[in-house]
Amino acid sequence: MRKLLRSQDILLLGLAGGLDLFEEINDPLSLVSKSYENMYGWVPKKYKRHNFSHLVWRNIKTGFIEKVEKNGEIYIRLTSQGSQKIIREFPLLSLQKKKWDKKWRFAIFDIQEVNKNVRDQLRKKLKELGFGMLQKSVFISPHDVLKDLLEFIENLSLDESVYAFEASALAVGDLKELANKAWKLDSLNDRYNHIVDKIKEIKNSHLTTNSDRVNSLKKTLKSEYLGVILQDPFLPEELLPLDWLGEKAKNLIKAL
Repeated sequence: MRKLLRSQDILLLGLAGGLDLFEEINDPLSLVSKSYENMYGWVPKKYKRHNFSHLVWRNIKTGFIEKVEKNGEIYIRLTSQGSQKIIREFPLLSLQKKKWDKKWRFAIFDIQEVNKNVRDQLRKKLKELGFGMLQKSVFISPHDVLKDLLEFIENLSLDESVYAFEASALAVGDLKELANKAWKLDSLNDRYNHIVDKIKEIKNSHLTTNSDRVNSLKKTLKSEYLGVILQDPFLPEELLPLDWLGEKAKNLIKAL
């Protein structure tokens, strides 16, 4: 996906937990003054509370989040409208649990250097949709995203420069090796491994669970995890390496 996150993205993704965990932020005084400190996602350290409060209220007004009362306490949480906005902005997050239909989607293009900006836009879009690069101008994906891609191609009038199609079989050797090459899974797995190791260090440390040091580490790791999942193509299990740590990292982050 490789997308520059806006403050609104951070807020909604934090509440959504990557669309895999329903999150609520406790705000007992209804002031939204300290809730950012407990966010599942990440709010930049220099992001002032005043600005964050305005961000929250603005998103309540637009209907992306809502305030609810539970057991006498006030919480803010993501609405279905907010979830749909995240899916539109980060479409791969909604494909995490979808069963693979065993089909492959291809995008092959020939765009001249004079149209470099258009070519870069296309490559960016392909990556946002979870495509991996087989060769310089050949991208591949196991996800059912051709509709979104074709709309993009049409909007940019690239019909004669880009060929997008679907195939039910792929004549290659080891699919896991192909996936590792196209999506650089080893590098991504190293980042998940770093998160797993750091969480283990926290659990095994002598620091108390509520210490400022531990809370700071937790926030840093949640920030790092959010960055990793926005790079993750969320491939089907059949294409992942046997030692894939994405699920383990997710569960450990939830436990924080």
